[in-house]
Amino acid sequence: MRCTRVPNPKSSRFPGVGSERTNLRSIVAVHGLGANVDWSWTWKDPKSPGRHVKWLQDPNMLPTVVPRSRILLYSYDSRWHADAPKIRLSLCGEELIRSIRDFRDGTTASRPVVFVGHSLGGNVIQHALLYANSDDAFRHIVTLTVGVVFLGSPLRGSEFQSLAEIVTWFSRFTGSHDGIVRNLAYDDENLMDTLHQFCRMRNTLSIATSCFFEIYDTDYLKKMLRMGGPGRGRVVDEASACIPGLQRIPLAANHSELNKYSGPDDRSFQSVSAELRRLCADALAVVQRRTKPKPIVTDRDHALKEKPEARECLRDLFLTDPYEDMMALKRKKGERAKGTCAWILGTDELTAWLANTPESTLASTDVLWLHGNPGTGKSTMSMFLAEALSETFSRTPNKTLAYFFCDSGYDTRRTATAVVRGLLLQLVQQHPRLIEYILPKYEERGARAFGSFDGVWAMFMKACADTATGRKYCVVDALDECTQDEQVTLLKQIKETFERDRSGGKLNVSLLITSRPYLEIREHLQAFLNKNLASFEESGRDISRFINEKVADLKEMKHYTATVAANVARVLHEKAGGIFLWVGLACQELEKVASRNAVTRLEKIPEGLQWLYQELLDTALQQDEDPETIKRLLGIVMVARRPMSTRELASACDLYQNEGEEERIQFTAEVLAACRLIIVVRDEKVLLLHQSVRDFLVTGAGRNISISELKAHNALASRCVGCLI
Repeated sequence: MRCTRVPNPKSSRFPGVGSERTNLRSIVAVHGLGANVDWSWTWKDPKSPGRHVKWLQDPNMLPTVVPRSRILLYSYDSRWHADAPKIRLSLCGEELIRSIRDFRDGTTASRPVVFVGHSLGGNVIQHALLYANSDDAFRHIVTLTVGVVFLGSPLRGSEFQSLAEIVTWFSRFTGSHDGIVRNLAYDDENLMDTLHQFCRMRNTLSIATSCFFEIYDTDYLKKMLRMGGPGRGRVVDEASACIPGLQRIPLAANHSELNKYSGPDDRSFQSVSAELRRLCADALAVVQRRTKPKPIVTDRDHALKEKPEARECLRDLFLTDPYEDMMALKRKKGERAKGTCAWILGTDELTAWLANTPESTLASTDVLWLHGNPGTGKSTMSMFLAEALSETFSRTPNKTLAYFFCDSGYDTRRTATAVVRGLLLQLVQQHPRLIEYILPKYEERGARAFGSFDGVWAMFMKACADTATGRKYCVVDALDECTQDEQVTLLKQIKETFERDRSGGKLNVSLLITSRPYLEIREHLQAFLNKNLASFEESGRDISRFINEKVADLKEMKHYTATVAANVARVLHEKAGGIFLWVGLACQELEKVASRNAVTRLEKIPEGLQWLYQELLDTALQQDEDPETIKRLLGIVMVARRPMSTRELASACDLYQNEGEEERIQFTAEVLAACRLIIVVRDEKVLLLHQSVRDFLVTGAGRNISISELKAHNALASRCVGCLI
C-alpha cells in the first residue's frame, strides 16, 4: 500500500494523472479494503506474469469507451490488519471529498463526476457524498455527481466481517485496527442508516446508481493469511451488494475479480464499461438541469402559448385544479411537523418505485400502494411527496410529476374519470405537445370526449407513453374517498393495464396510490408493491416529533411547567396509537383547559377516533341547541355535493329563516361552534373534519344519534324543491 503521509496530496491521492483540459467529465475510482491503488484495478495474466491490463488507463479499454473523460484513481490507506491507521469509514469519506475539492481547480472544478467503488470503496463513496451534502463547502460536488457504480460493495454488510474481526484481534500486536471493519457486520444498524440516508439523497437528486455483484466464491482466508481454511464463500452477496429497485447486474467473478478485466472482450468489462458509458452520456445535461431547474407548471398558460388552438379543449378538460386542491388541503390539515415524512425518500419501496427497474427483485414496481388506517398521515405524506418530487423533477431531465387528491366532499374529486382528467391536465400543462393525443377525440366529440372514463383513460395512457417527454410519475391520494363503484372502475383498469406490462417501462408511467387498507382495494393492488405506512419504523418517530411539536405549542400557549409538559407528552405517547389525527384533536381539547387540569383532562379523553368522536358529539348534544337541528346540519354537510358556505348551509337546513341575513349567518355559525372538532370552517366553507367523521356518523354514531344518508339526501332534495316553488 502506498504511503499517503507525503507532502504533496495531489500526487498521492490521484497518482499518475495528467492535467488534460479538454475532458468533459471525471470518473473517480475508489479501491477497497487493504488494497494497493497500483494493483487494485490491474489484471495480471496468470500465463504471462509480465502482462498486466489496467482497464481504467489502457488506451483500448475504458478511455476508448468513454472518451474525453478524466479517469482518476483515488489512493487512501485502508490497511486494517497490520500497521493500520486509526481511522473509520466516515473519516475515509470525508478525506475523499476533501481530496476531490483540493484536486479540482479552474475549469476542472465544474466537471460532472461519476464514482466507481470496489468493495469497501463503495461505502467510502457513500460516506463522502453524505458528508458533502451536509456541508455547504462541499455540496457542489454532490450537485456535480451524476452517477455511482458499486462493484460488490457491502452496503448491508458482509458475513465475513466476523472473520476479519478475529484476524484483527490476533494481529493486534502487529498494529491492526478494526476501525474500518468494525461496522461491516451483516445488517449492522450504522450501515443500514447510512444506506437509508444515501438512498434518500440519491432519490432527492436523482443520482443514477448501478450495483454489480459477484456470483463466485472467494477463498477469503487464503487471500488474507496465505493459508487454507473454512473462509470460503461470497464475500458480499447479492442482497448486500444491491439496492432494491436499482440496476443490479451479476458479474462472472469472485469478489477480488470484480474490478479486474483481461481485455476489451472481457464480458465483465463490457458490462461495467457500458454502465459507465450510459452514466457519462447525459452527464452535462444532468448537471445543467440541476443548476438551472425548470419550474413545474401548474397552470395552462404555458400550454396555450404553444398551442393556442387548444384553448377550448383545455377548458373542457378542466374539472378541478390539483395544485389548488393540495394547497386547500394543507390549510385544512396545517403544516406537517418539522423533520417528518422526508424519510420516505430513503425507503426501499420508494427507491424501487422511482427507479422502476425491470430487474428489481421486488414486486412489480410501476405501482406502489401505501395504505394505513384513518388519521395515520397518508394525505400528509402524499402532500410531502407531491412537493418534494416536484422540486426533484424540476432539477431532473425526463421526469414529470402529476398528482390528484381525492375528496368525498366534492363531486369533482370522487370519481375515476375526475382522477384521470386531473392527472392528464397536469401532464398537458407541463408538456403542451401531449395535447395532440387529446385533440382528435375532442374535435370529433367536443366536451363529451371527457365524459367517458374509457376515453379519458386511453388519452392518458397515450400521453404517458410519449417517450419524448420522459417518464411520468403520478400520485393519487385517498382513493378510498371515491365512491365504491368509482374505486372499482379505476382499480380494475389499473390492474388490467399494469399486469399486462410486467416487464415495466412500456407504459412509461408509475403510479403511487394511498388509501385505507380496504379489502376491495387490496384485492386489486396486492400484486403490486405495497406497504402499510405504520409498519415503517420511521413512522413511529414521526408521531413522536408531532407530539413534541404540539406539546411545545401548548407549553407556550398555556404556560405549562416542564413537569406538566412532560406528563402531557407521556400520556399522548401512551394513547396516540399511531394516529396523528387523534393527537391533533386531543391537543385542541387541551387548548381550552387550564394547565393544572391538562393531564387529568387528557387521561379522560378516550383512545381511538371512534370513541373520541362519540365524546365530541355527546358534548355538542348536551348544549342548548336542539339535537334535531344538529342532526340535520351534520346530515346536510355529509351528503352535499360540495362544501357549502355558512349562508348556504343555513338555507339548506332551513335554519333561522325568519331572521335577517346577518343574524341567520351568525346564529348558524353558533350551531357549528357546538360541533367543534367534528365540523370545521375553512376558506368560508363548512366541511367535515375528516373522512373518518363521515364513517362515524353513518356507521358508528351509536347511542345518541344516527344519520341515514338516504334521509339526508331526501331532506336536502325536499329543501331544494321547496326553494324552487
